[in-house]
Amino acid sequence: MSSSPTSPPAPSGSPTPRRARIDEFDALRGIAILYVMYLHAYFGPWSTTPPGELLFLRLSHLVANSAVPVFLFMSGFLGTRDRSPTFGAFIEGRLRRLAVPLAFWMVMALGFEAWQAGQLTPELIRRFALFDIAGQFYFVFVLLVLSTALYPLRYMGNAHLKWVVVAAFIVNLAAIGYYQMHPLQGFWWSVAYRNPLVWVFSFTFGLYVARVQGDVRFPRWITIAAGVAMALVTSAYLVGGIWGSGYPNSYFGVTVFLFAACGFVVYPAGLRAINRTLAGRRLLAPFVALAPYAFAIYLVHQPYFIGELSDRLVSDSFLANDYLQLVGSLFVVGGAASIAFVVITNALFPRFSELMLGVERPRRRDPRPAEAAR
Repeated sequence: MSSSPTSPPAPSGSPTPRRARIDEFDALRGIAILYVMYLHAYFGPWSTTPPGELLFLRLSHLVANSAVPVFLFMSGFLGTRDRSPTFGAFIEGRLRRLAVPLAFWMVMALGFEAWQAGQLTPELIRRFALFDIAGQFYFVFVLLVLSTALYPLRYMGNAHLKWVVVAAFIVNLAAIGYYQMHPLQGFWWSVAYRNPLVWVFSFTFGLYVARVQGDVRFPRWITIAAGVAMALVTSAYLVGGIWGSGYPNSYFGVTVFLFAACGFVVYPAGLRAINRTLAGRRLLAPFVALAPYAFAIYLVHQPYFIGELSDRLVSDSFLANDYLQLVGSLFVVGGAASIAFVVITNALFPRFSELMLGVERPRRRDPRPAEAAR
């Protein structure tokens, strides 16, 4: 969007972005959406599951639990590039981009669940009101809250913003620690997922990184330190799970939180390393191709594909005799159907897909010189 006399001042201390597009984010989004679908196909292991399979699944679950924090980190980072002329224009853009597709697919999920139940029950209405009619919608609610409430941070000086990020880390860690020590059920379990304090560090750290360095190329020593910390956290996660009090429940574990936080540094570096070779670029190409559809897949994969369809095709088949095969098959069948639905719908109804599915379109390049465009 071009600047105008009513445009807000540029963020204080904000550097010119080093790259117009962060290539690592494309691959990261494609990978992260697959992990989100995997988490929704995953369920607690059977008592008869072999130890080797358990170890593999627990490690994959730890990595998968980075997906939502990574999406929030990228959202905070890319939010600094928004050039809405006013806060009202920013809100209008958020509503159009996030709230409208969210409302549409929540209503669709409510109708589907009511059809499955044979009636519209008070419990379904309660779940709808809590953004819990399907398990993924809480994320969009959290993103709307954080992007709106933290909008003023993009115009805060970097010195002050640093301390806001430190405070966000402490508060976020405390919230996770509380939920780990006080397991919740029912209504309060749903509220915990929608508590912005559980996610605030991911978003603010992304915003801070974009403001301070404009890129996700961290100094080598920071990347190495984050990688070492990630390995240590993984060890603590396994030790606690095998010999301690057990594995954390979903995102509500200190080790899960710290692992994801280190990933904000390690994941982009790893993707850059892979992308340096032709074989690596070919390996990442499917994930990059998936990136424009990530939000749409997020909105539609439950309860239709990972849920009703995957259960019908897999749960009563020969694949249900082995835990690892069952989880993997639920993910593959439901995930492939979700992706196919979004891609085909986009090909047939591109305007609908852009408005109601949030499929991204390539942006036109600004023909003006970069200096004039600032």
